[in-house]
Amino acid sequence: MTGPAGVLLPSWYRSRRMVQRNLLVYKHSWMVIFTGFFEPVFYLVGIGVGLGALVSEVDGISYAAFVAPGLLASSCLNGALSDGCFNIWFKLHFQKTYDGILATPMRVPDVAFGEMLWAVARGSIYAAAFLIVVLALGTVTGRPVLLSPLAIFAFPAALLASTAFSALFVCITTFVRKLEDFDTVVGLGVMPMFLFSGIFFPVSRVPVVPRTIIEVLPLYHATAMLRQLTTGAVDATLVVHIVYLIVLGIGAFVLAMRRLERALIK
Repeated sequence: MTGPAGVLLPSWYRSRRMVQRNLLVYKHSWMVIFTGFFEPVFYLVGIGVGLGALVSEVDGISYAAFVAPGLLASSCLNGALSDGCFNIWFKLHFQKTYDGILATPMRVPDVAFGEMLWAVARGSIYAAAFLIVVLALGTVTGRPVLLSPLAIFAFPAALLASTAFSALFVCITTFVRKLEDFDTVVGLGVMPMFLFSGIFFPVSRVPVVPRTIIEVLPLYHATAMLRQLTTGAVDATLVVHIVYLIVLGIGAFVLAMRRLERALIK
């Protein structure tokens, strides 16, 4: 089946087989899935609560409530990075997993979409667990971190962010040629994005030039979207953030499919 632009579309039925395969692979090492979840939780407790005790308020809310949605977005990023980048690259270049899979009725779009679904699932697990921790933290401390009833939409919004990040990292993986290239991806891509996407400080207080650069980053849009929902400070820019992530996800996935086609079909 092809789309309107002649792009071969994945089959949901076949793509889910990739998810089933990954479930079987992680059956005896399921704890690995949760490792990326702990980092944002430690940041929330250490910085949001610890440093937050020294900071009165940021933009009219507690510091913990300010950083929590950004750390939720980073949880989605961690899940997508682990499975959308590292695992796919090793399957592609070392294990040659996809060579055997493509000997079945599976096609490249099915493989790409299935792997993206698995990365989304992992990011969603992180997001759900993080939201539970945030809710429990607010209950225990008596200082709610989720400040608005609109926070019920935070999980679907996190699913959107996970999908966009997963498609992005699957796409980036197709450009990575050797293991050392991941140092560039993480050191010059992921880490600066984590530090400068407005998770720990209001982007509105940054000078115009660096603020313009920050506002191009996908993690900024995920953070801003989730912050609006968890704090109730919703405005028209929410639509901009949602559209940005949808366009990013679709564009990155289409490019990833085409590059994987070149790499796998010889």
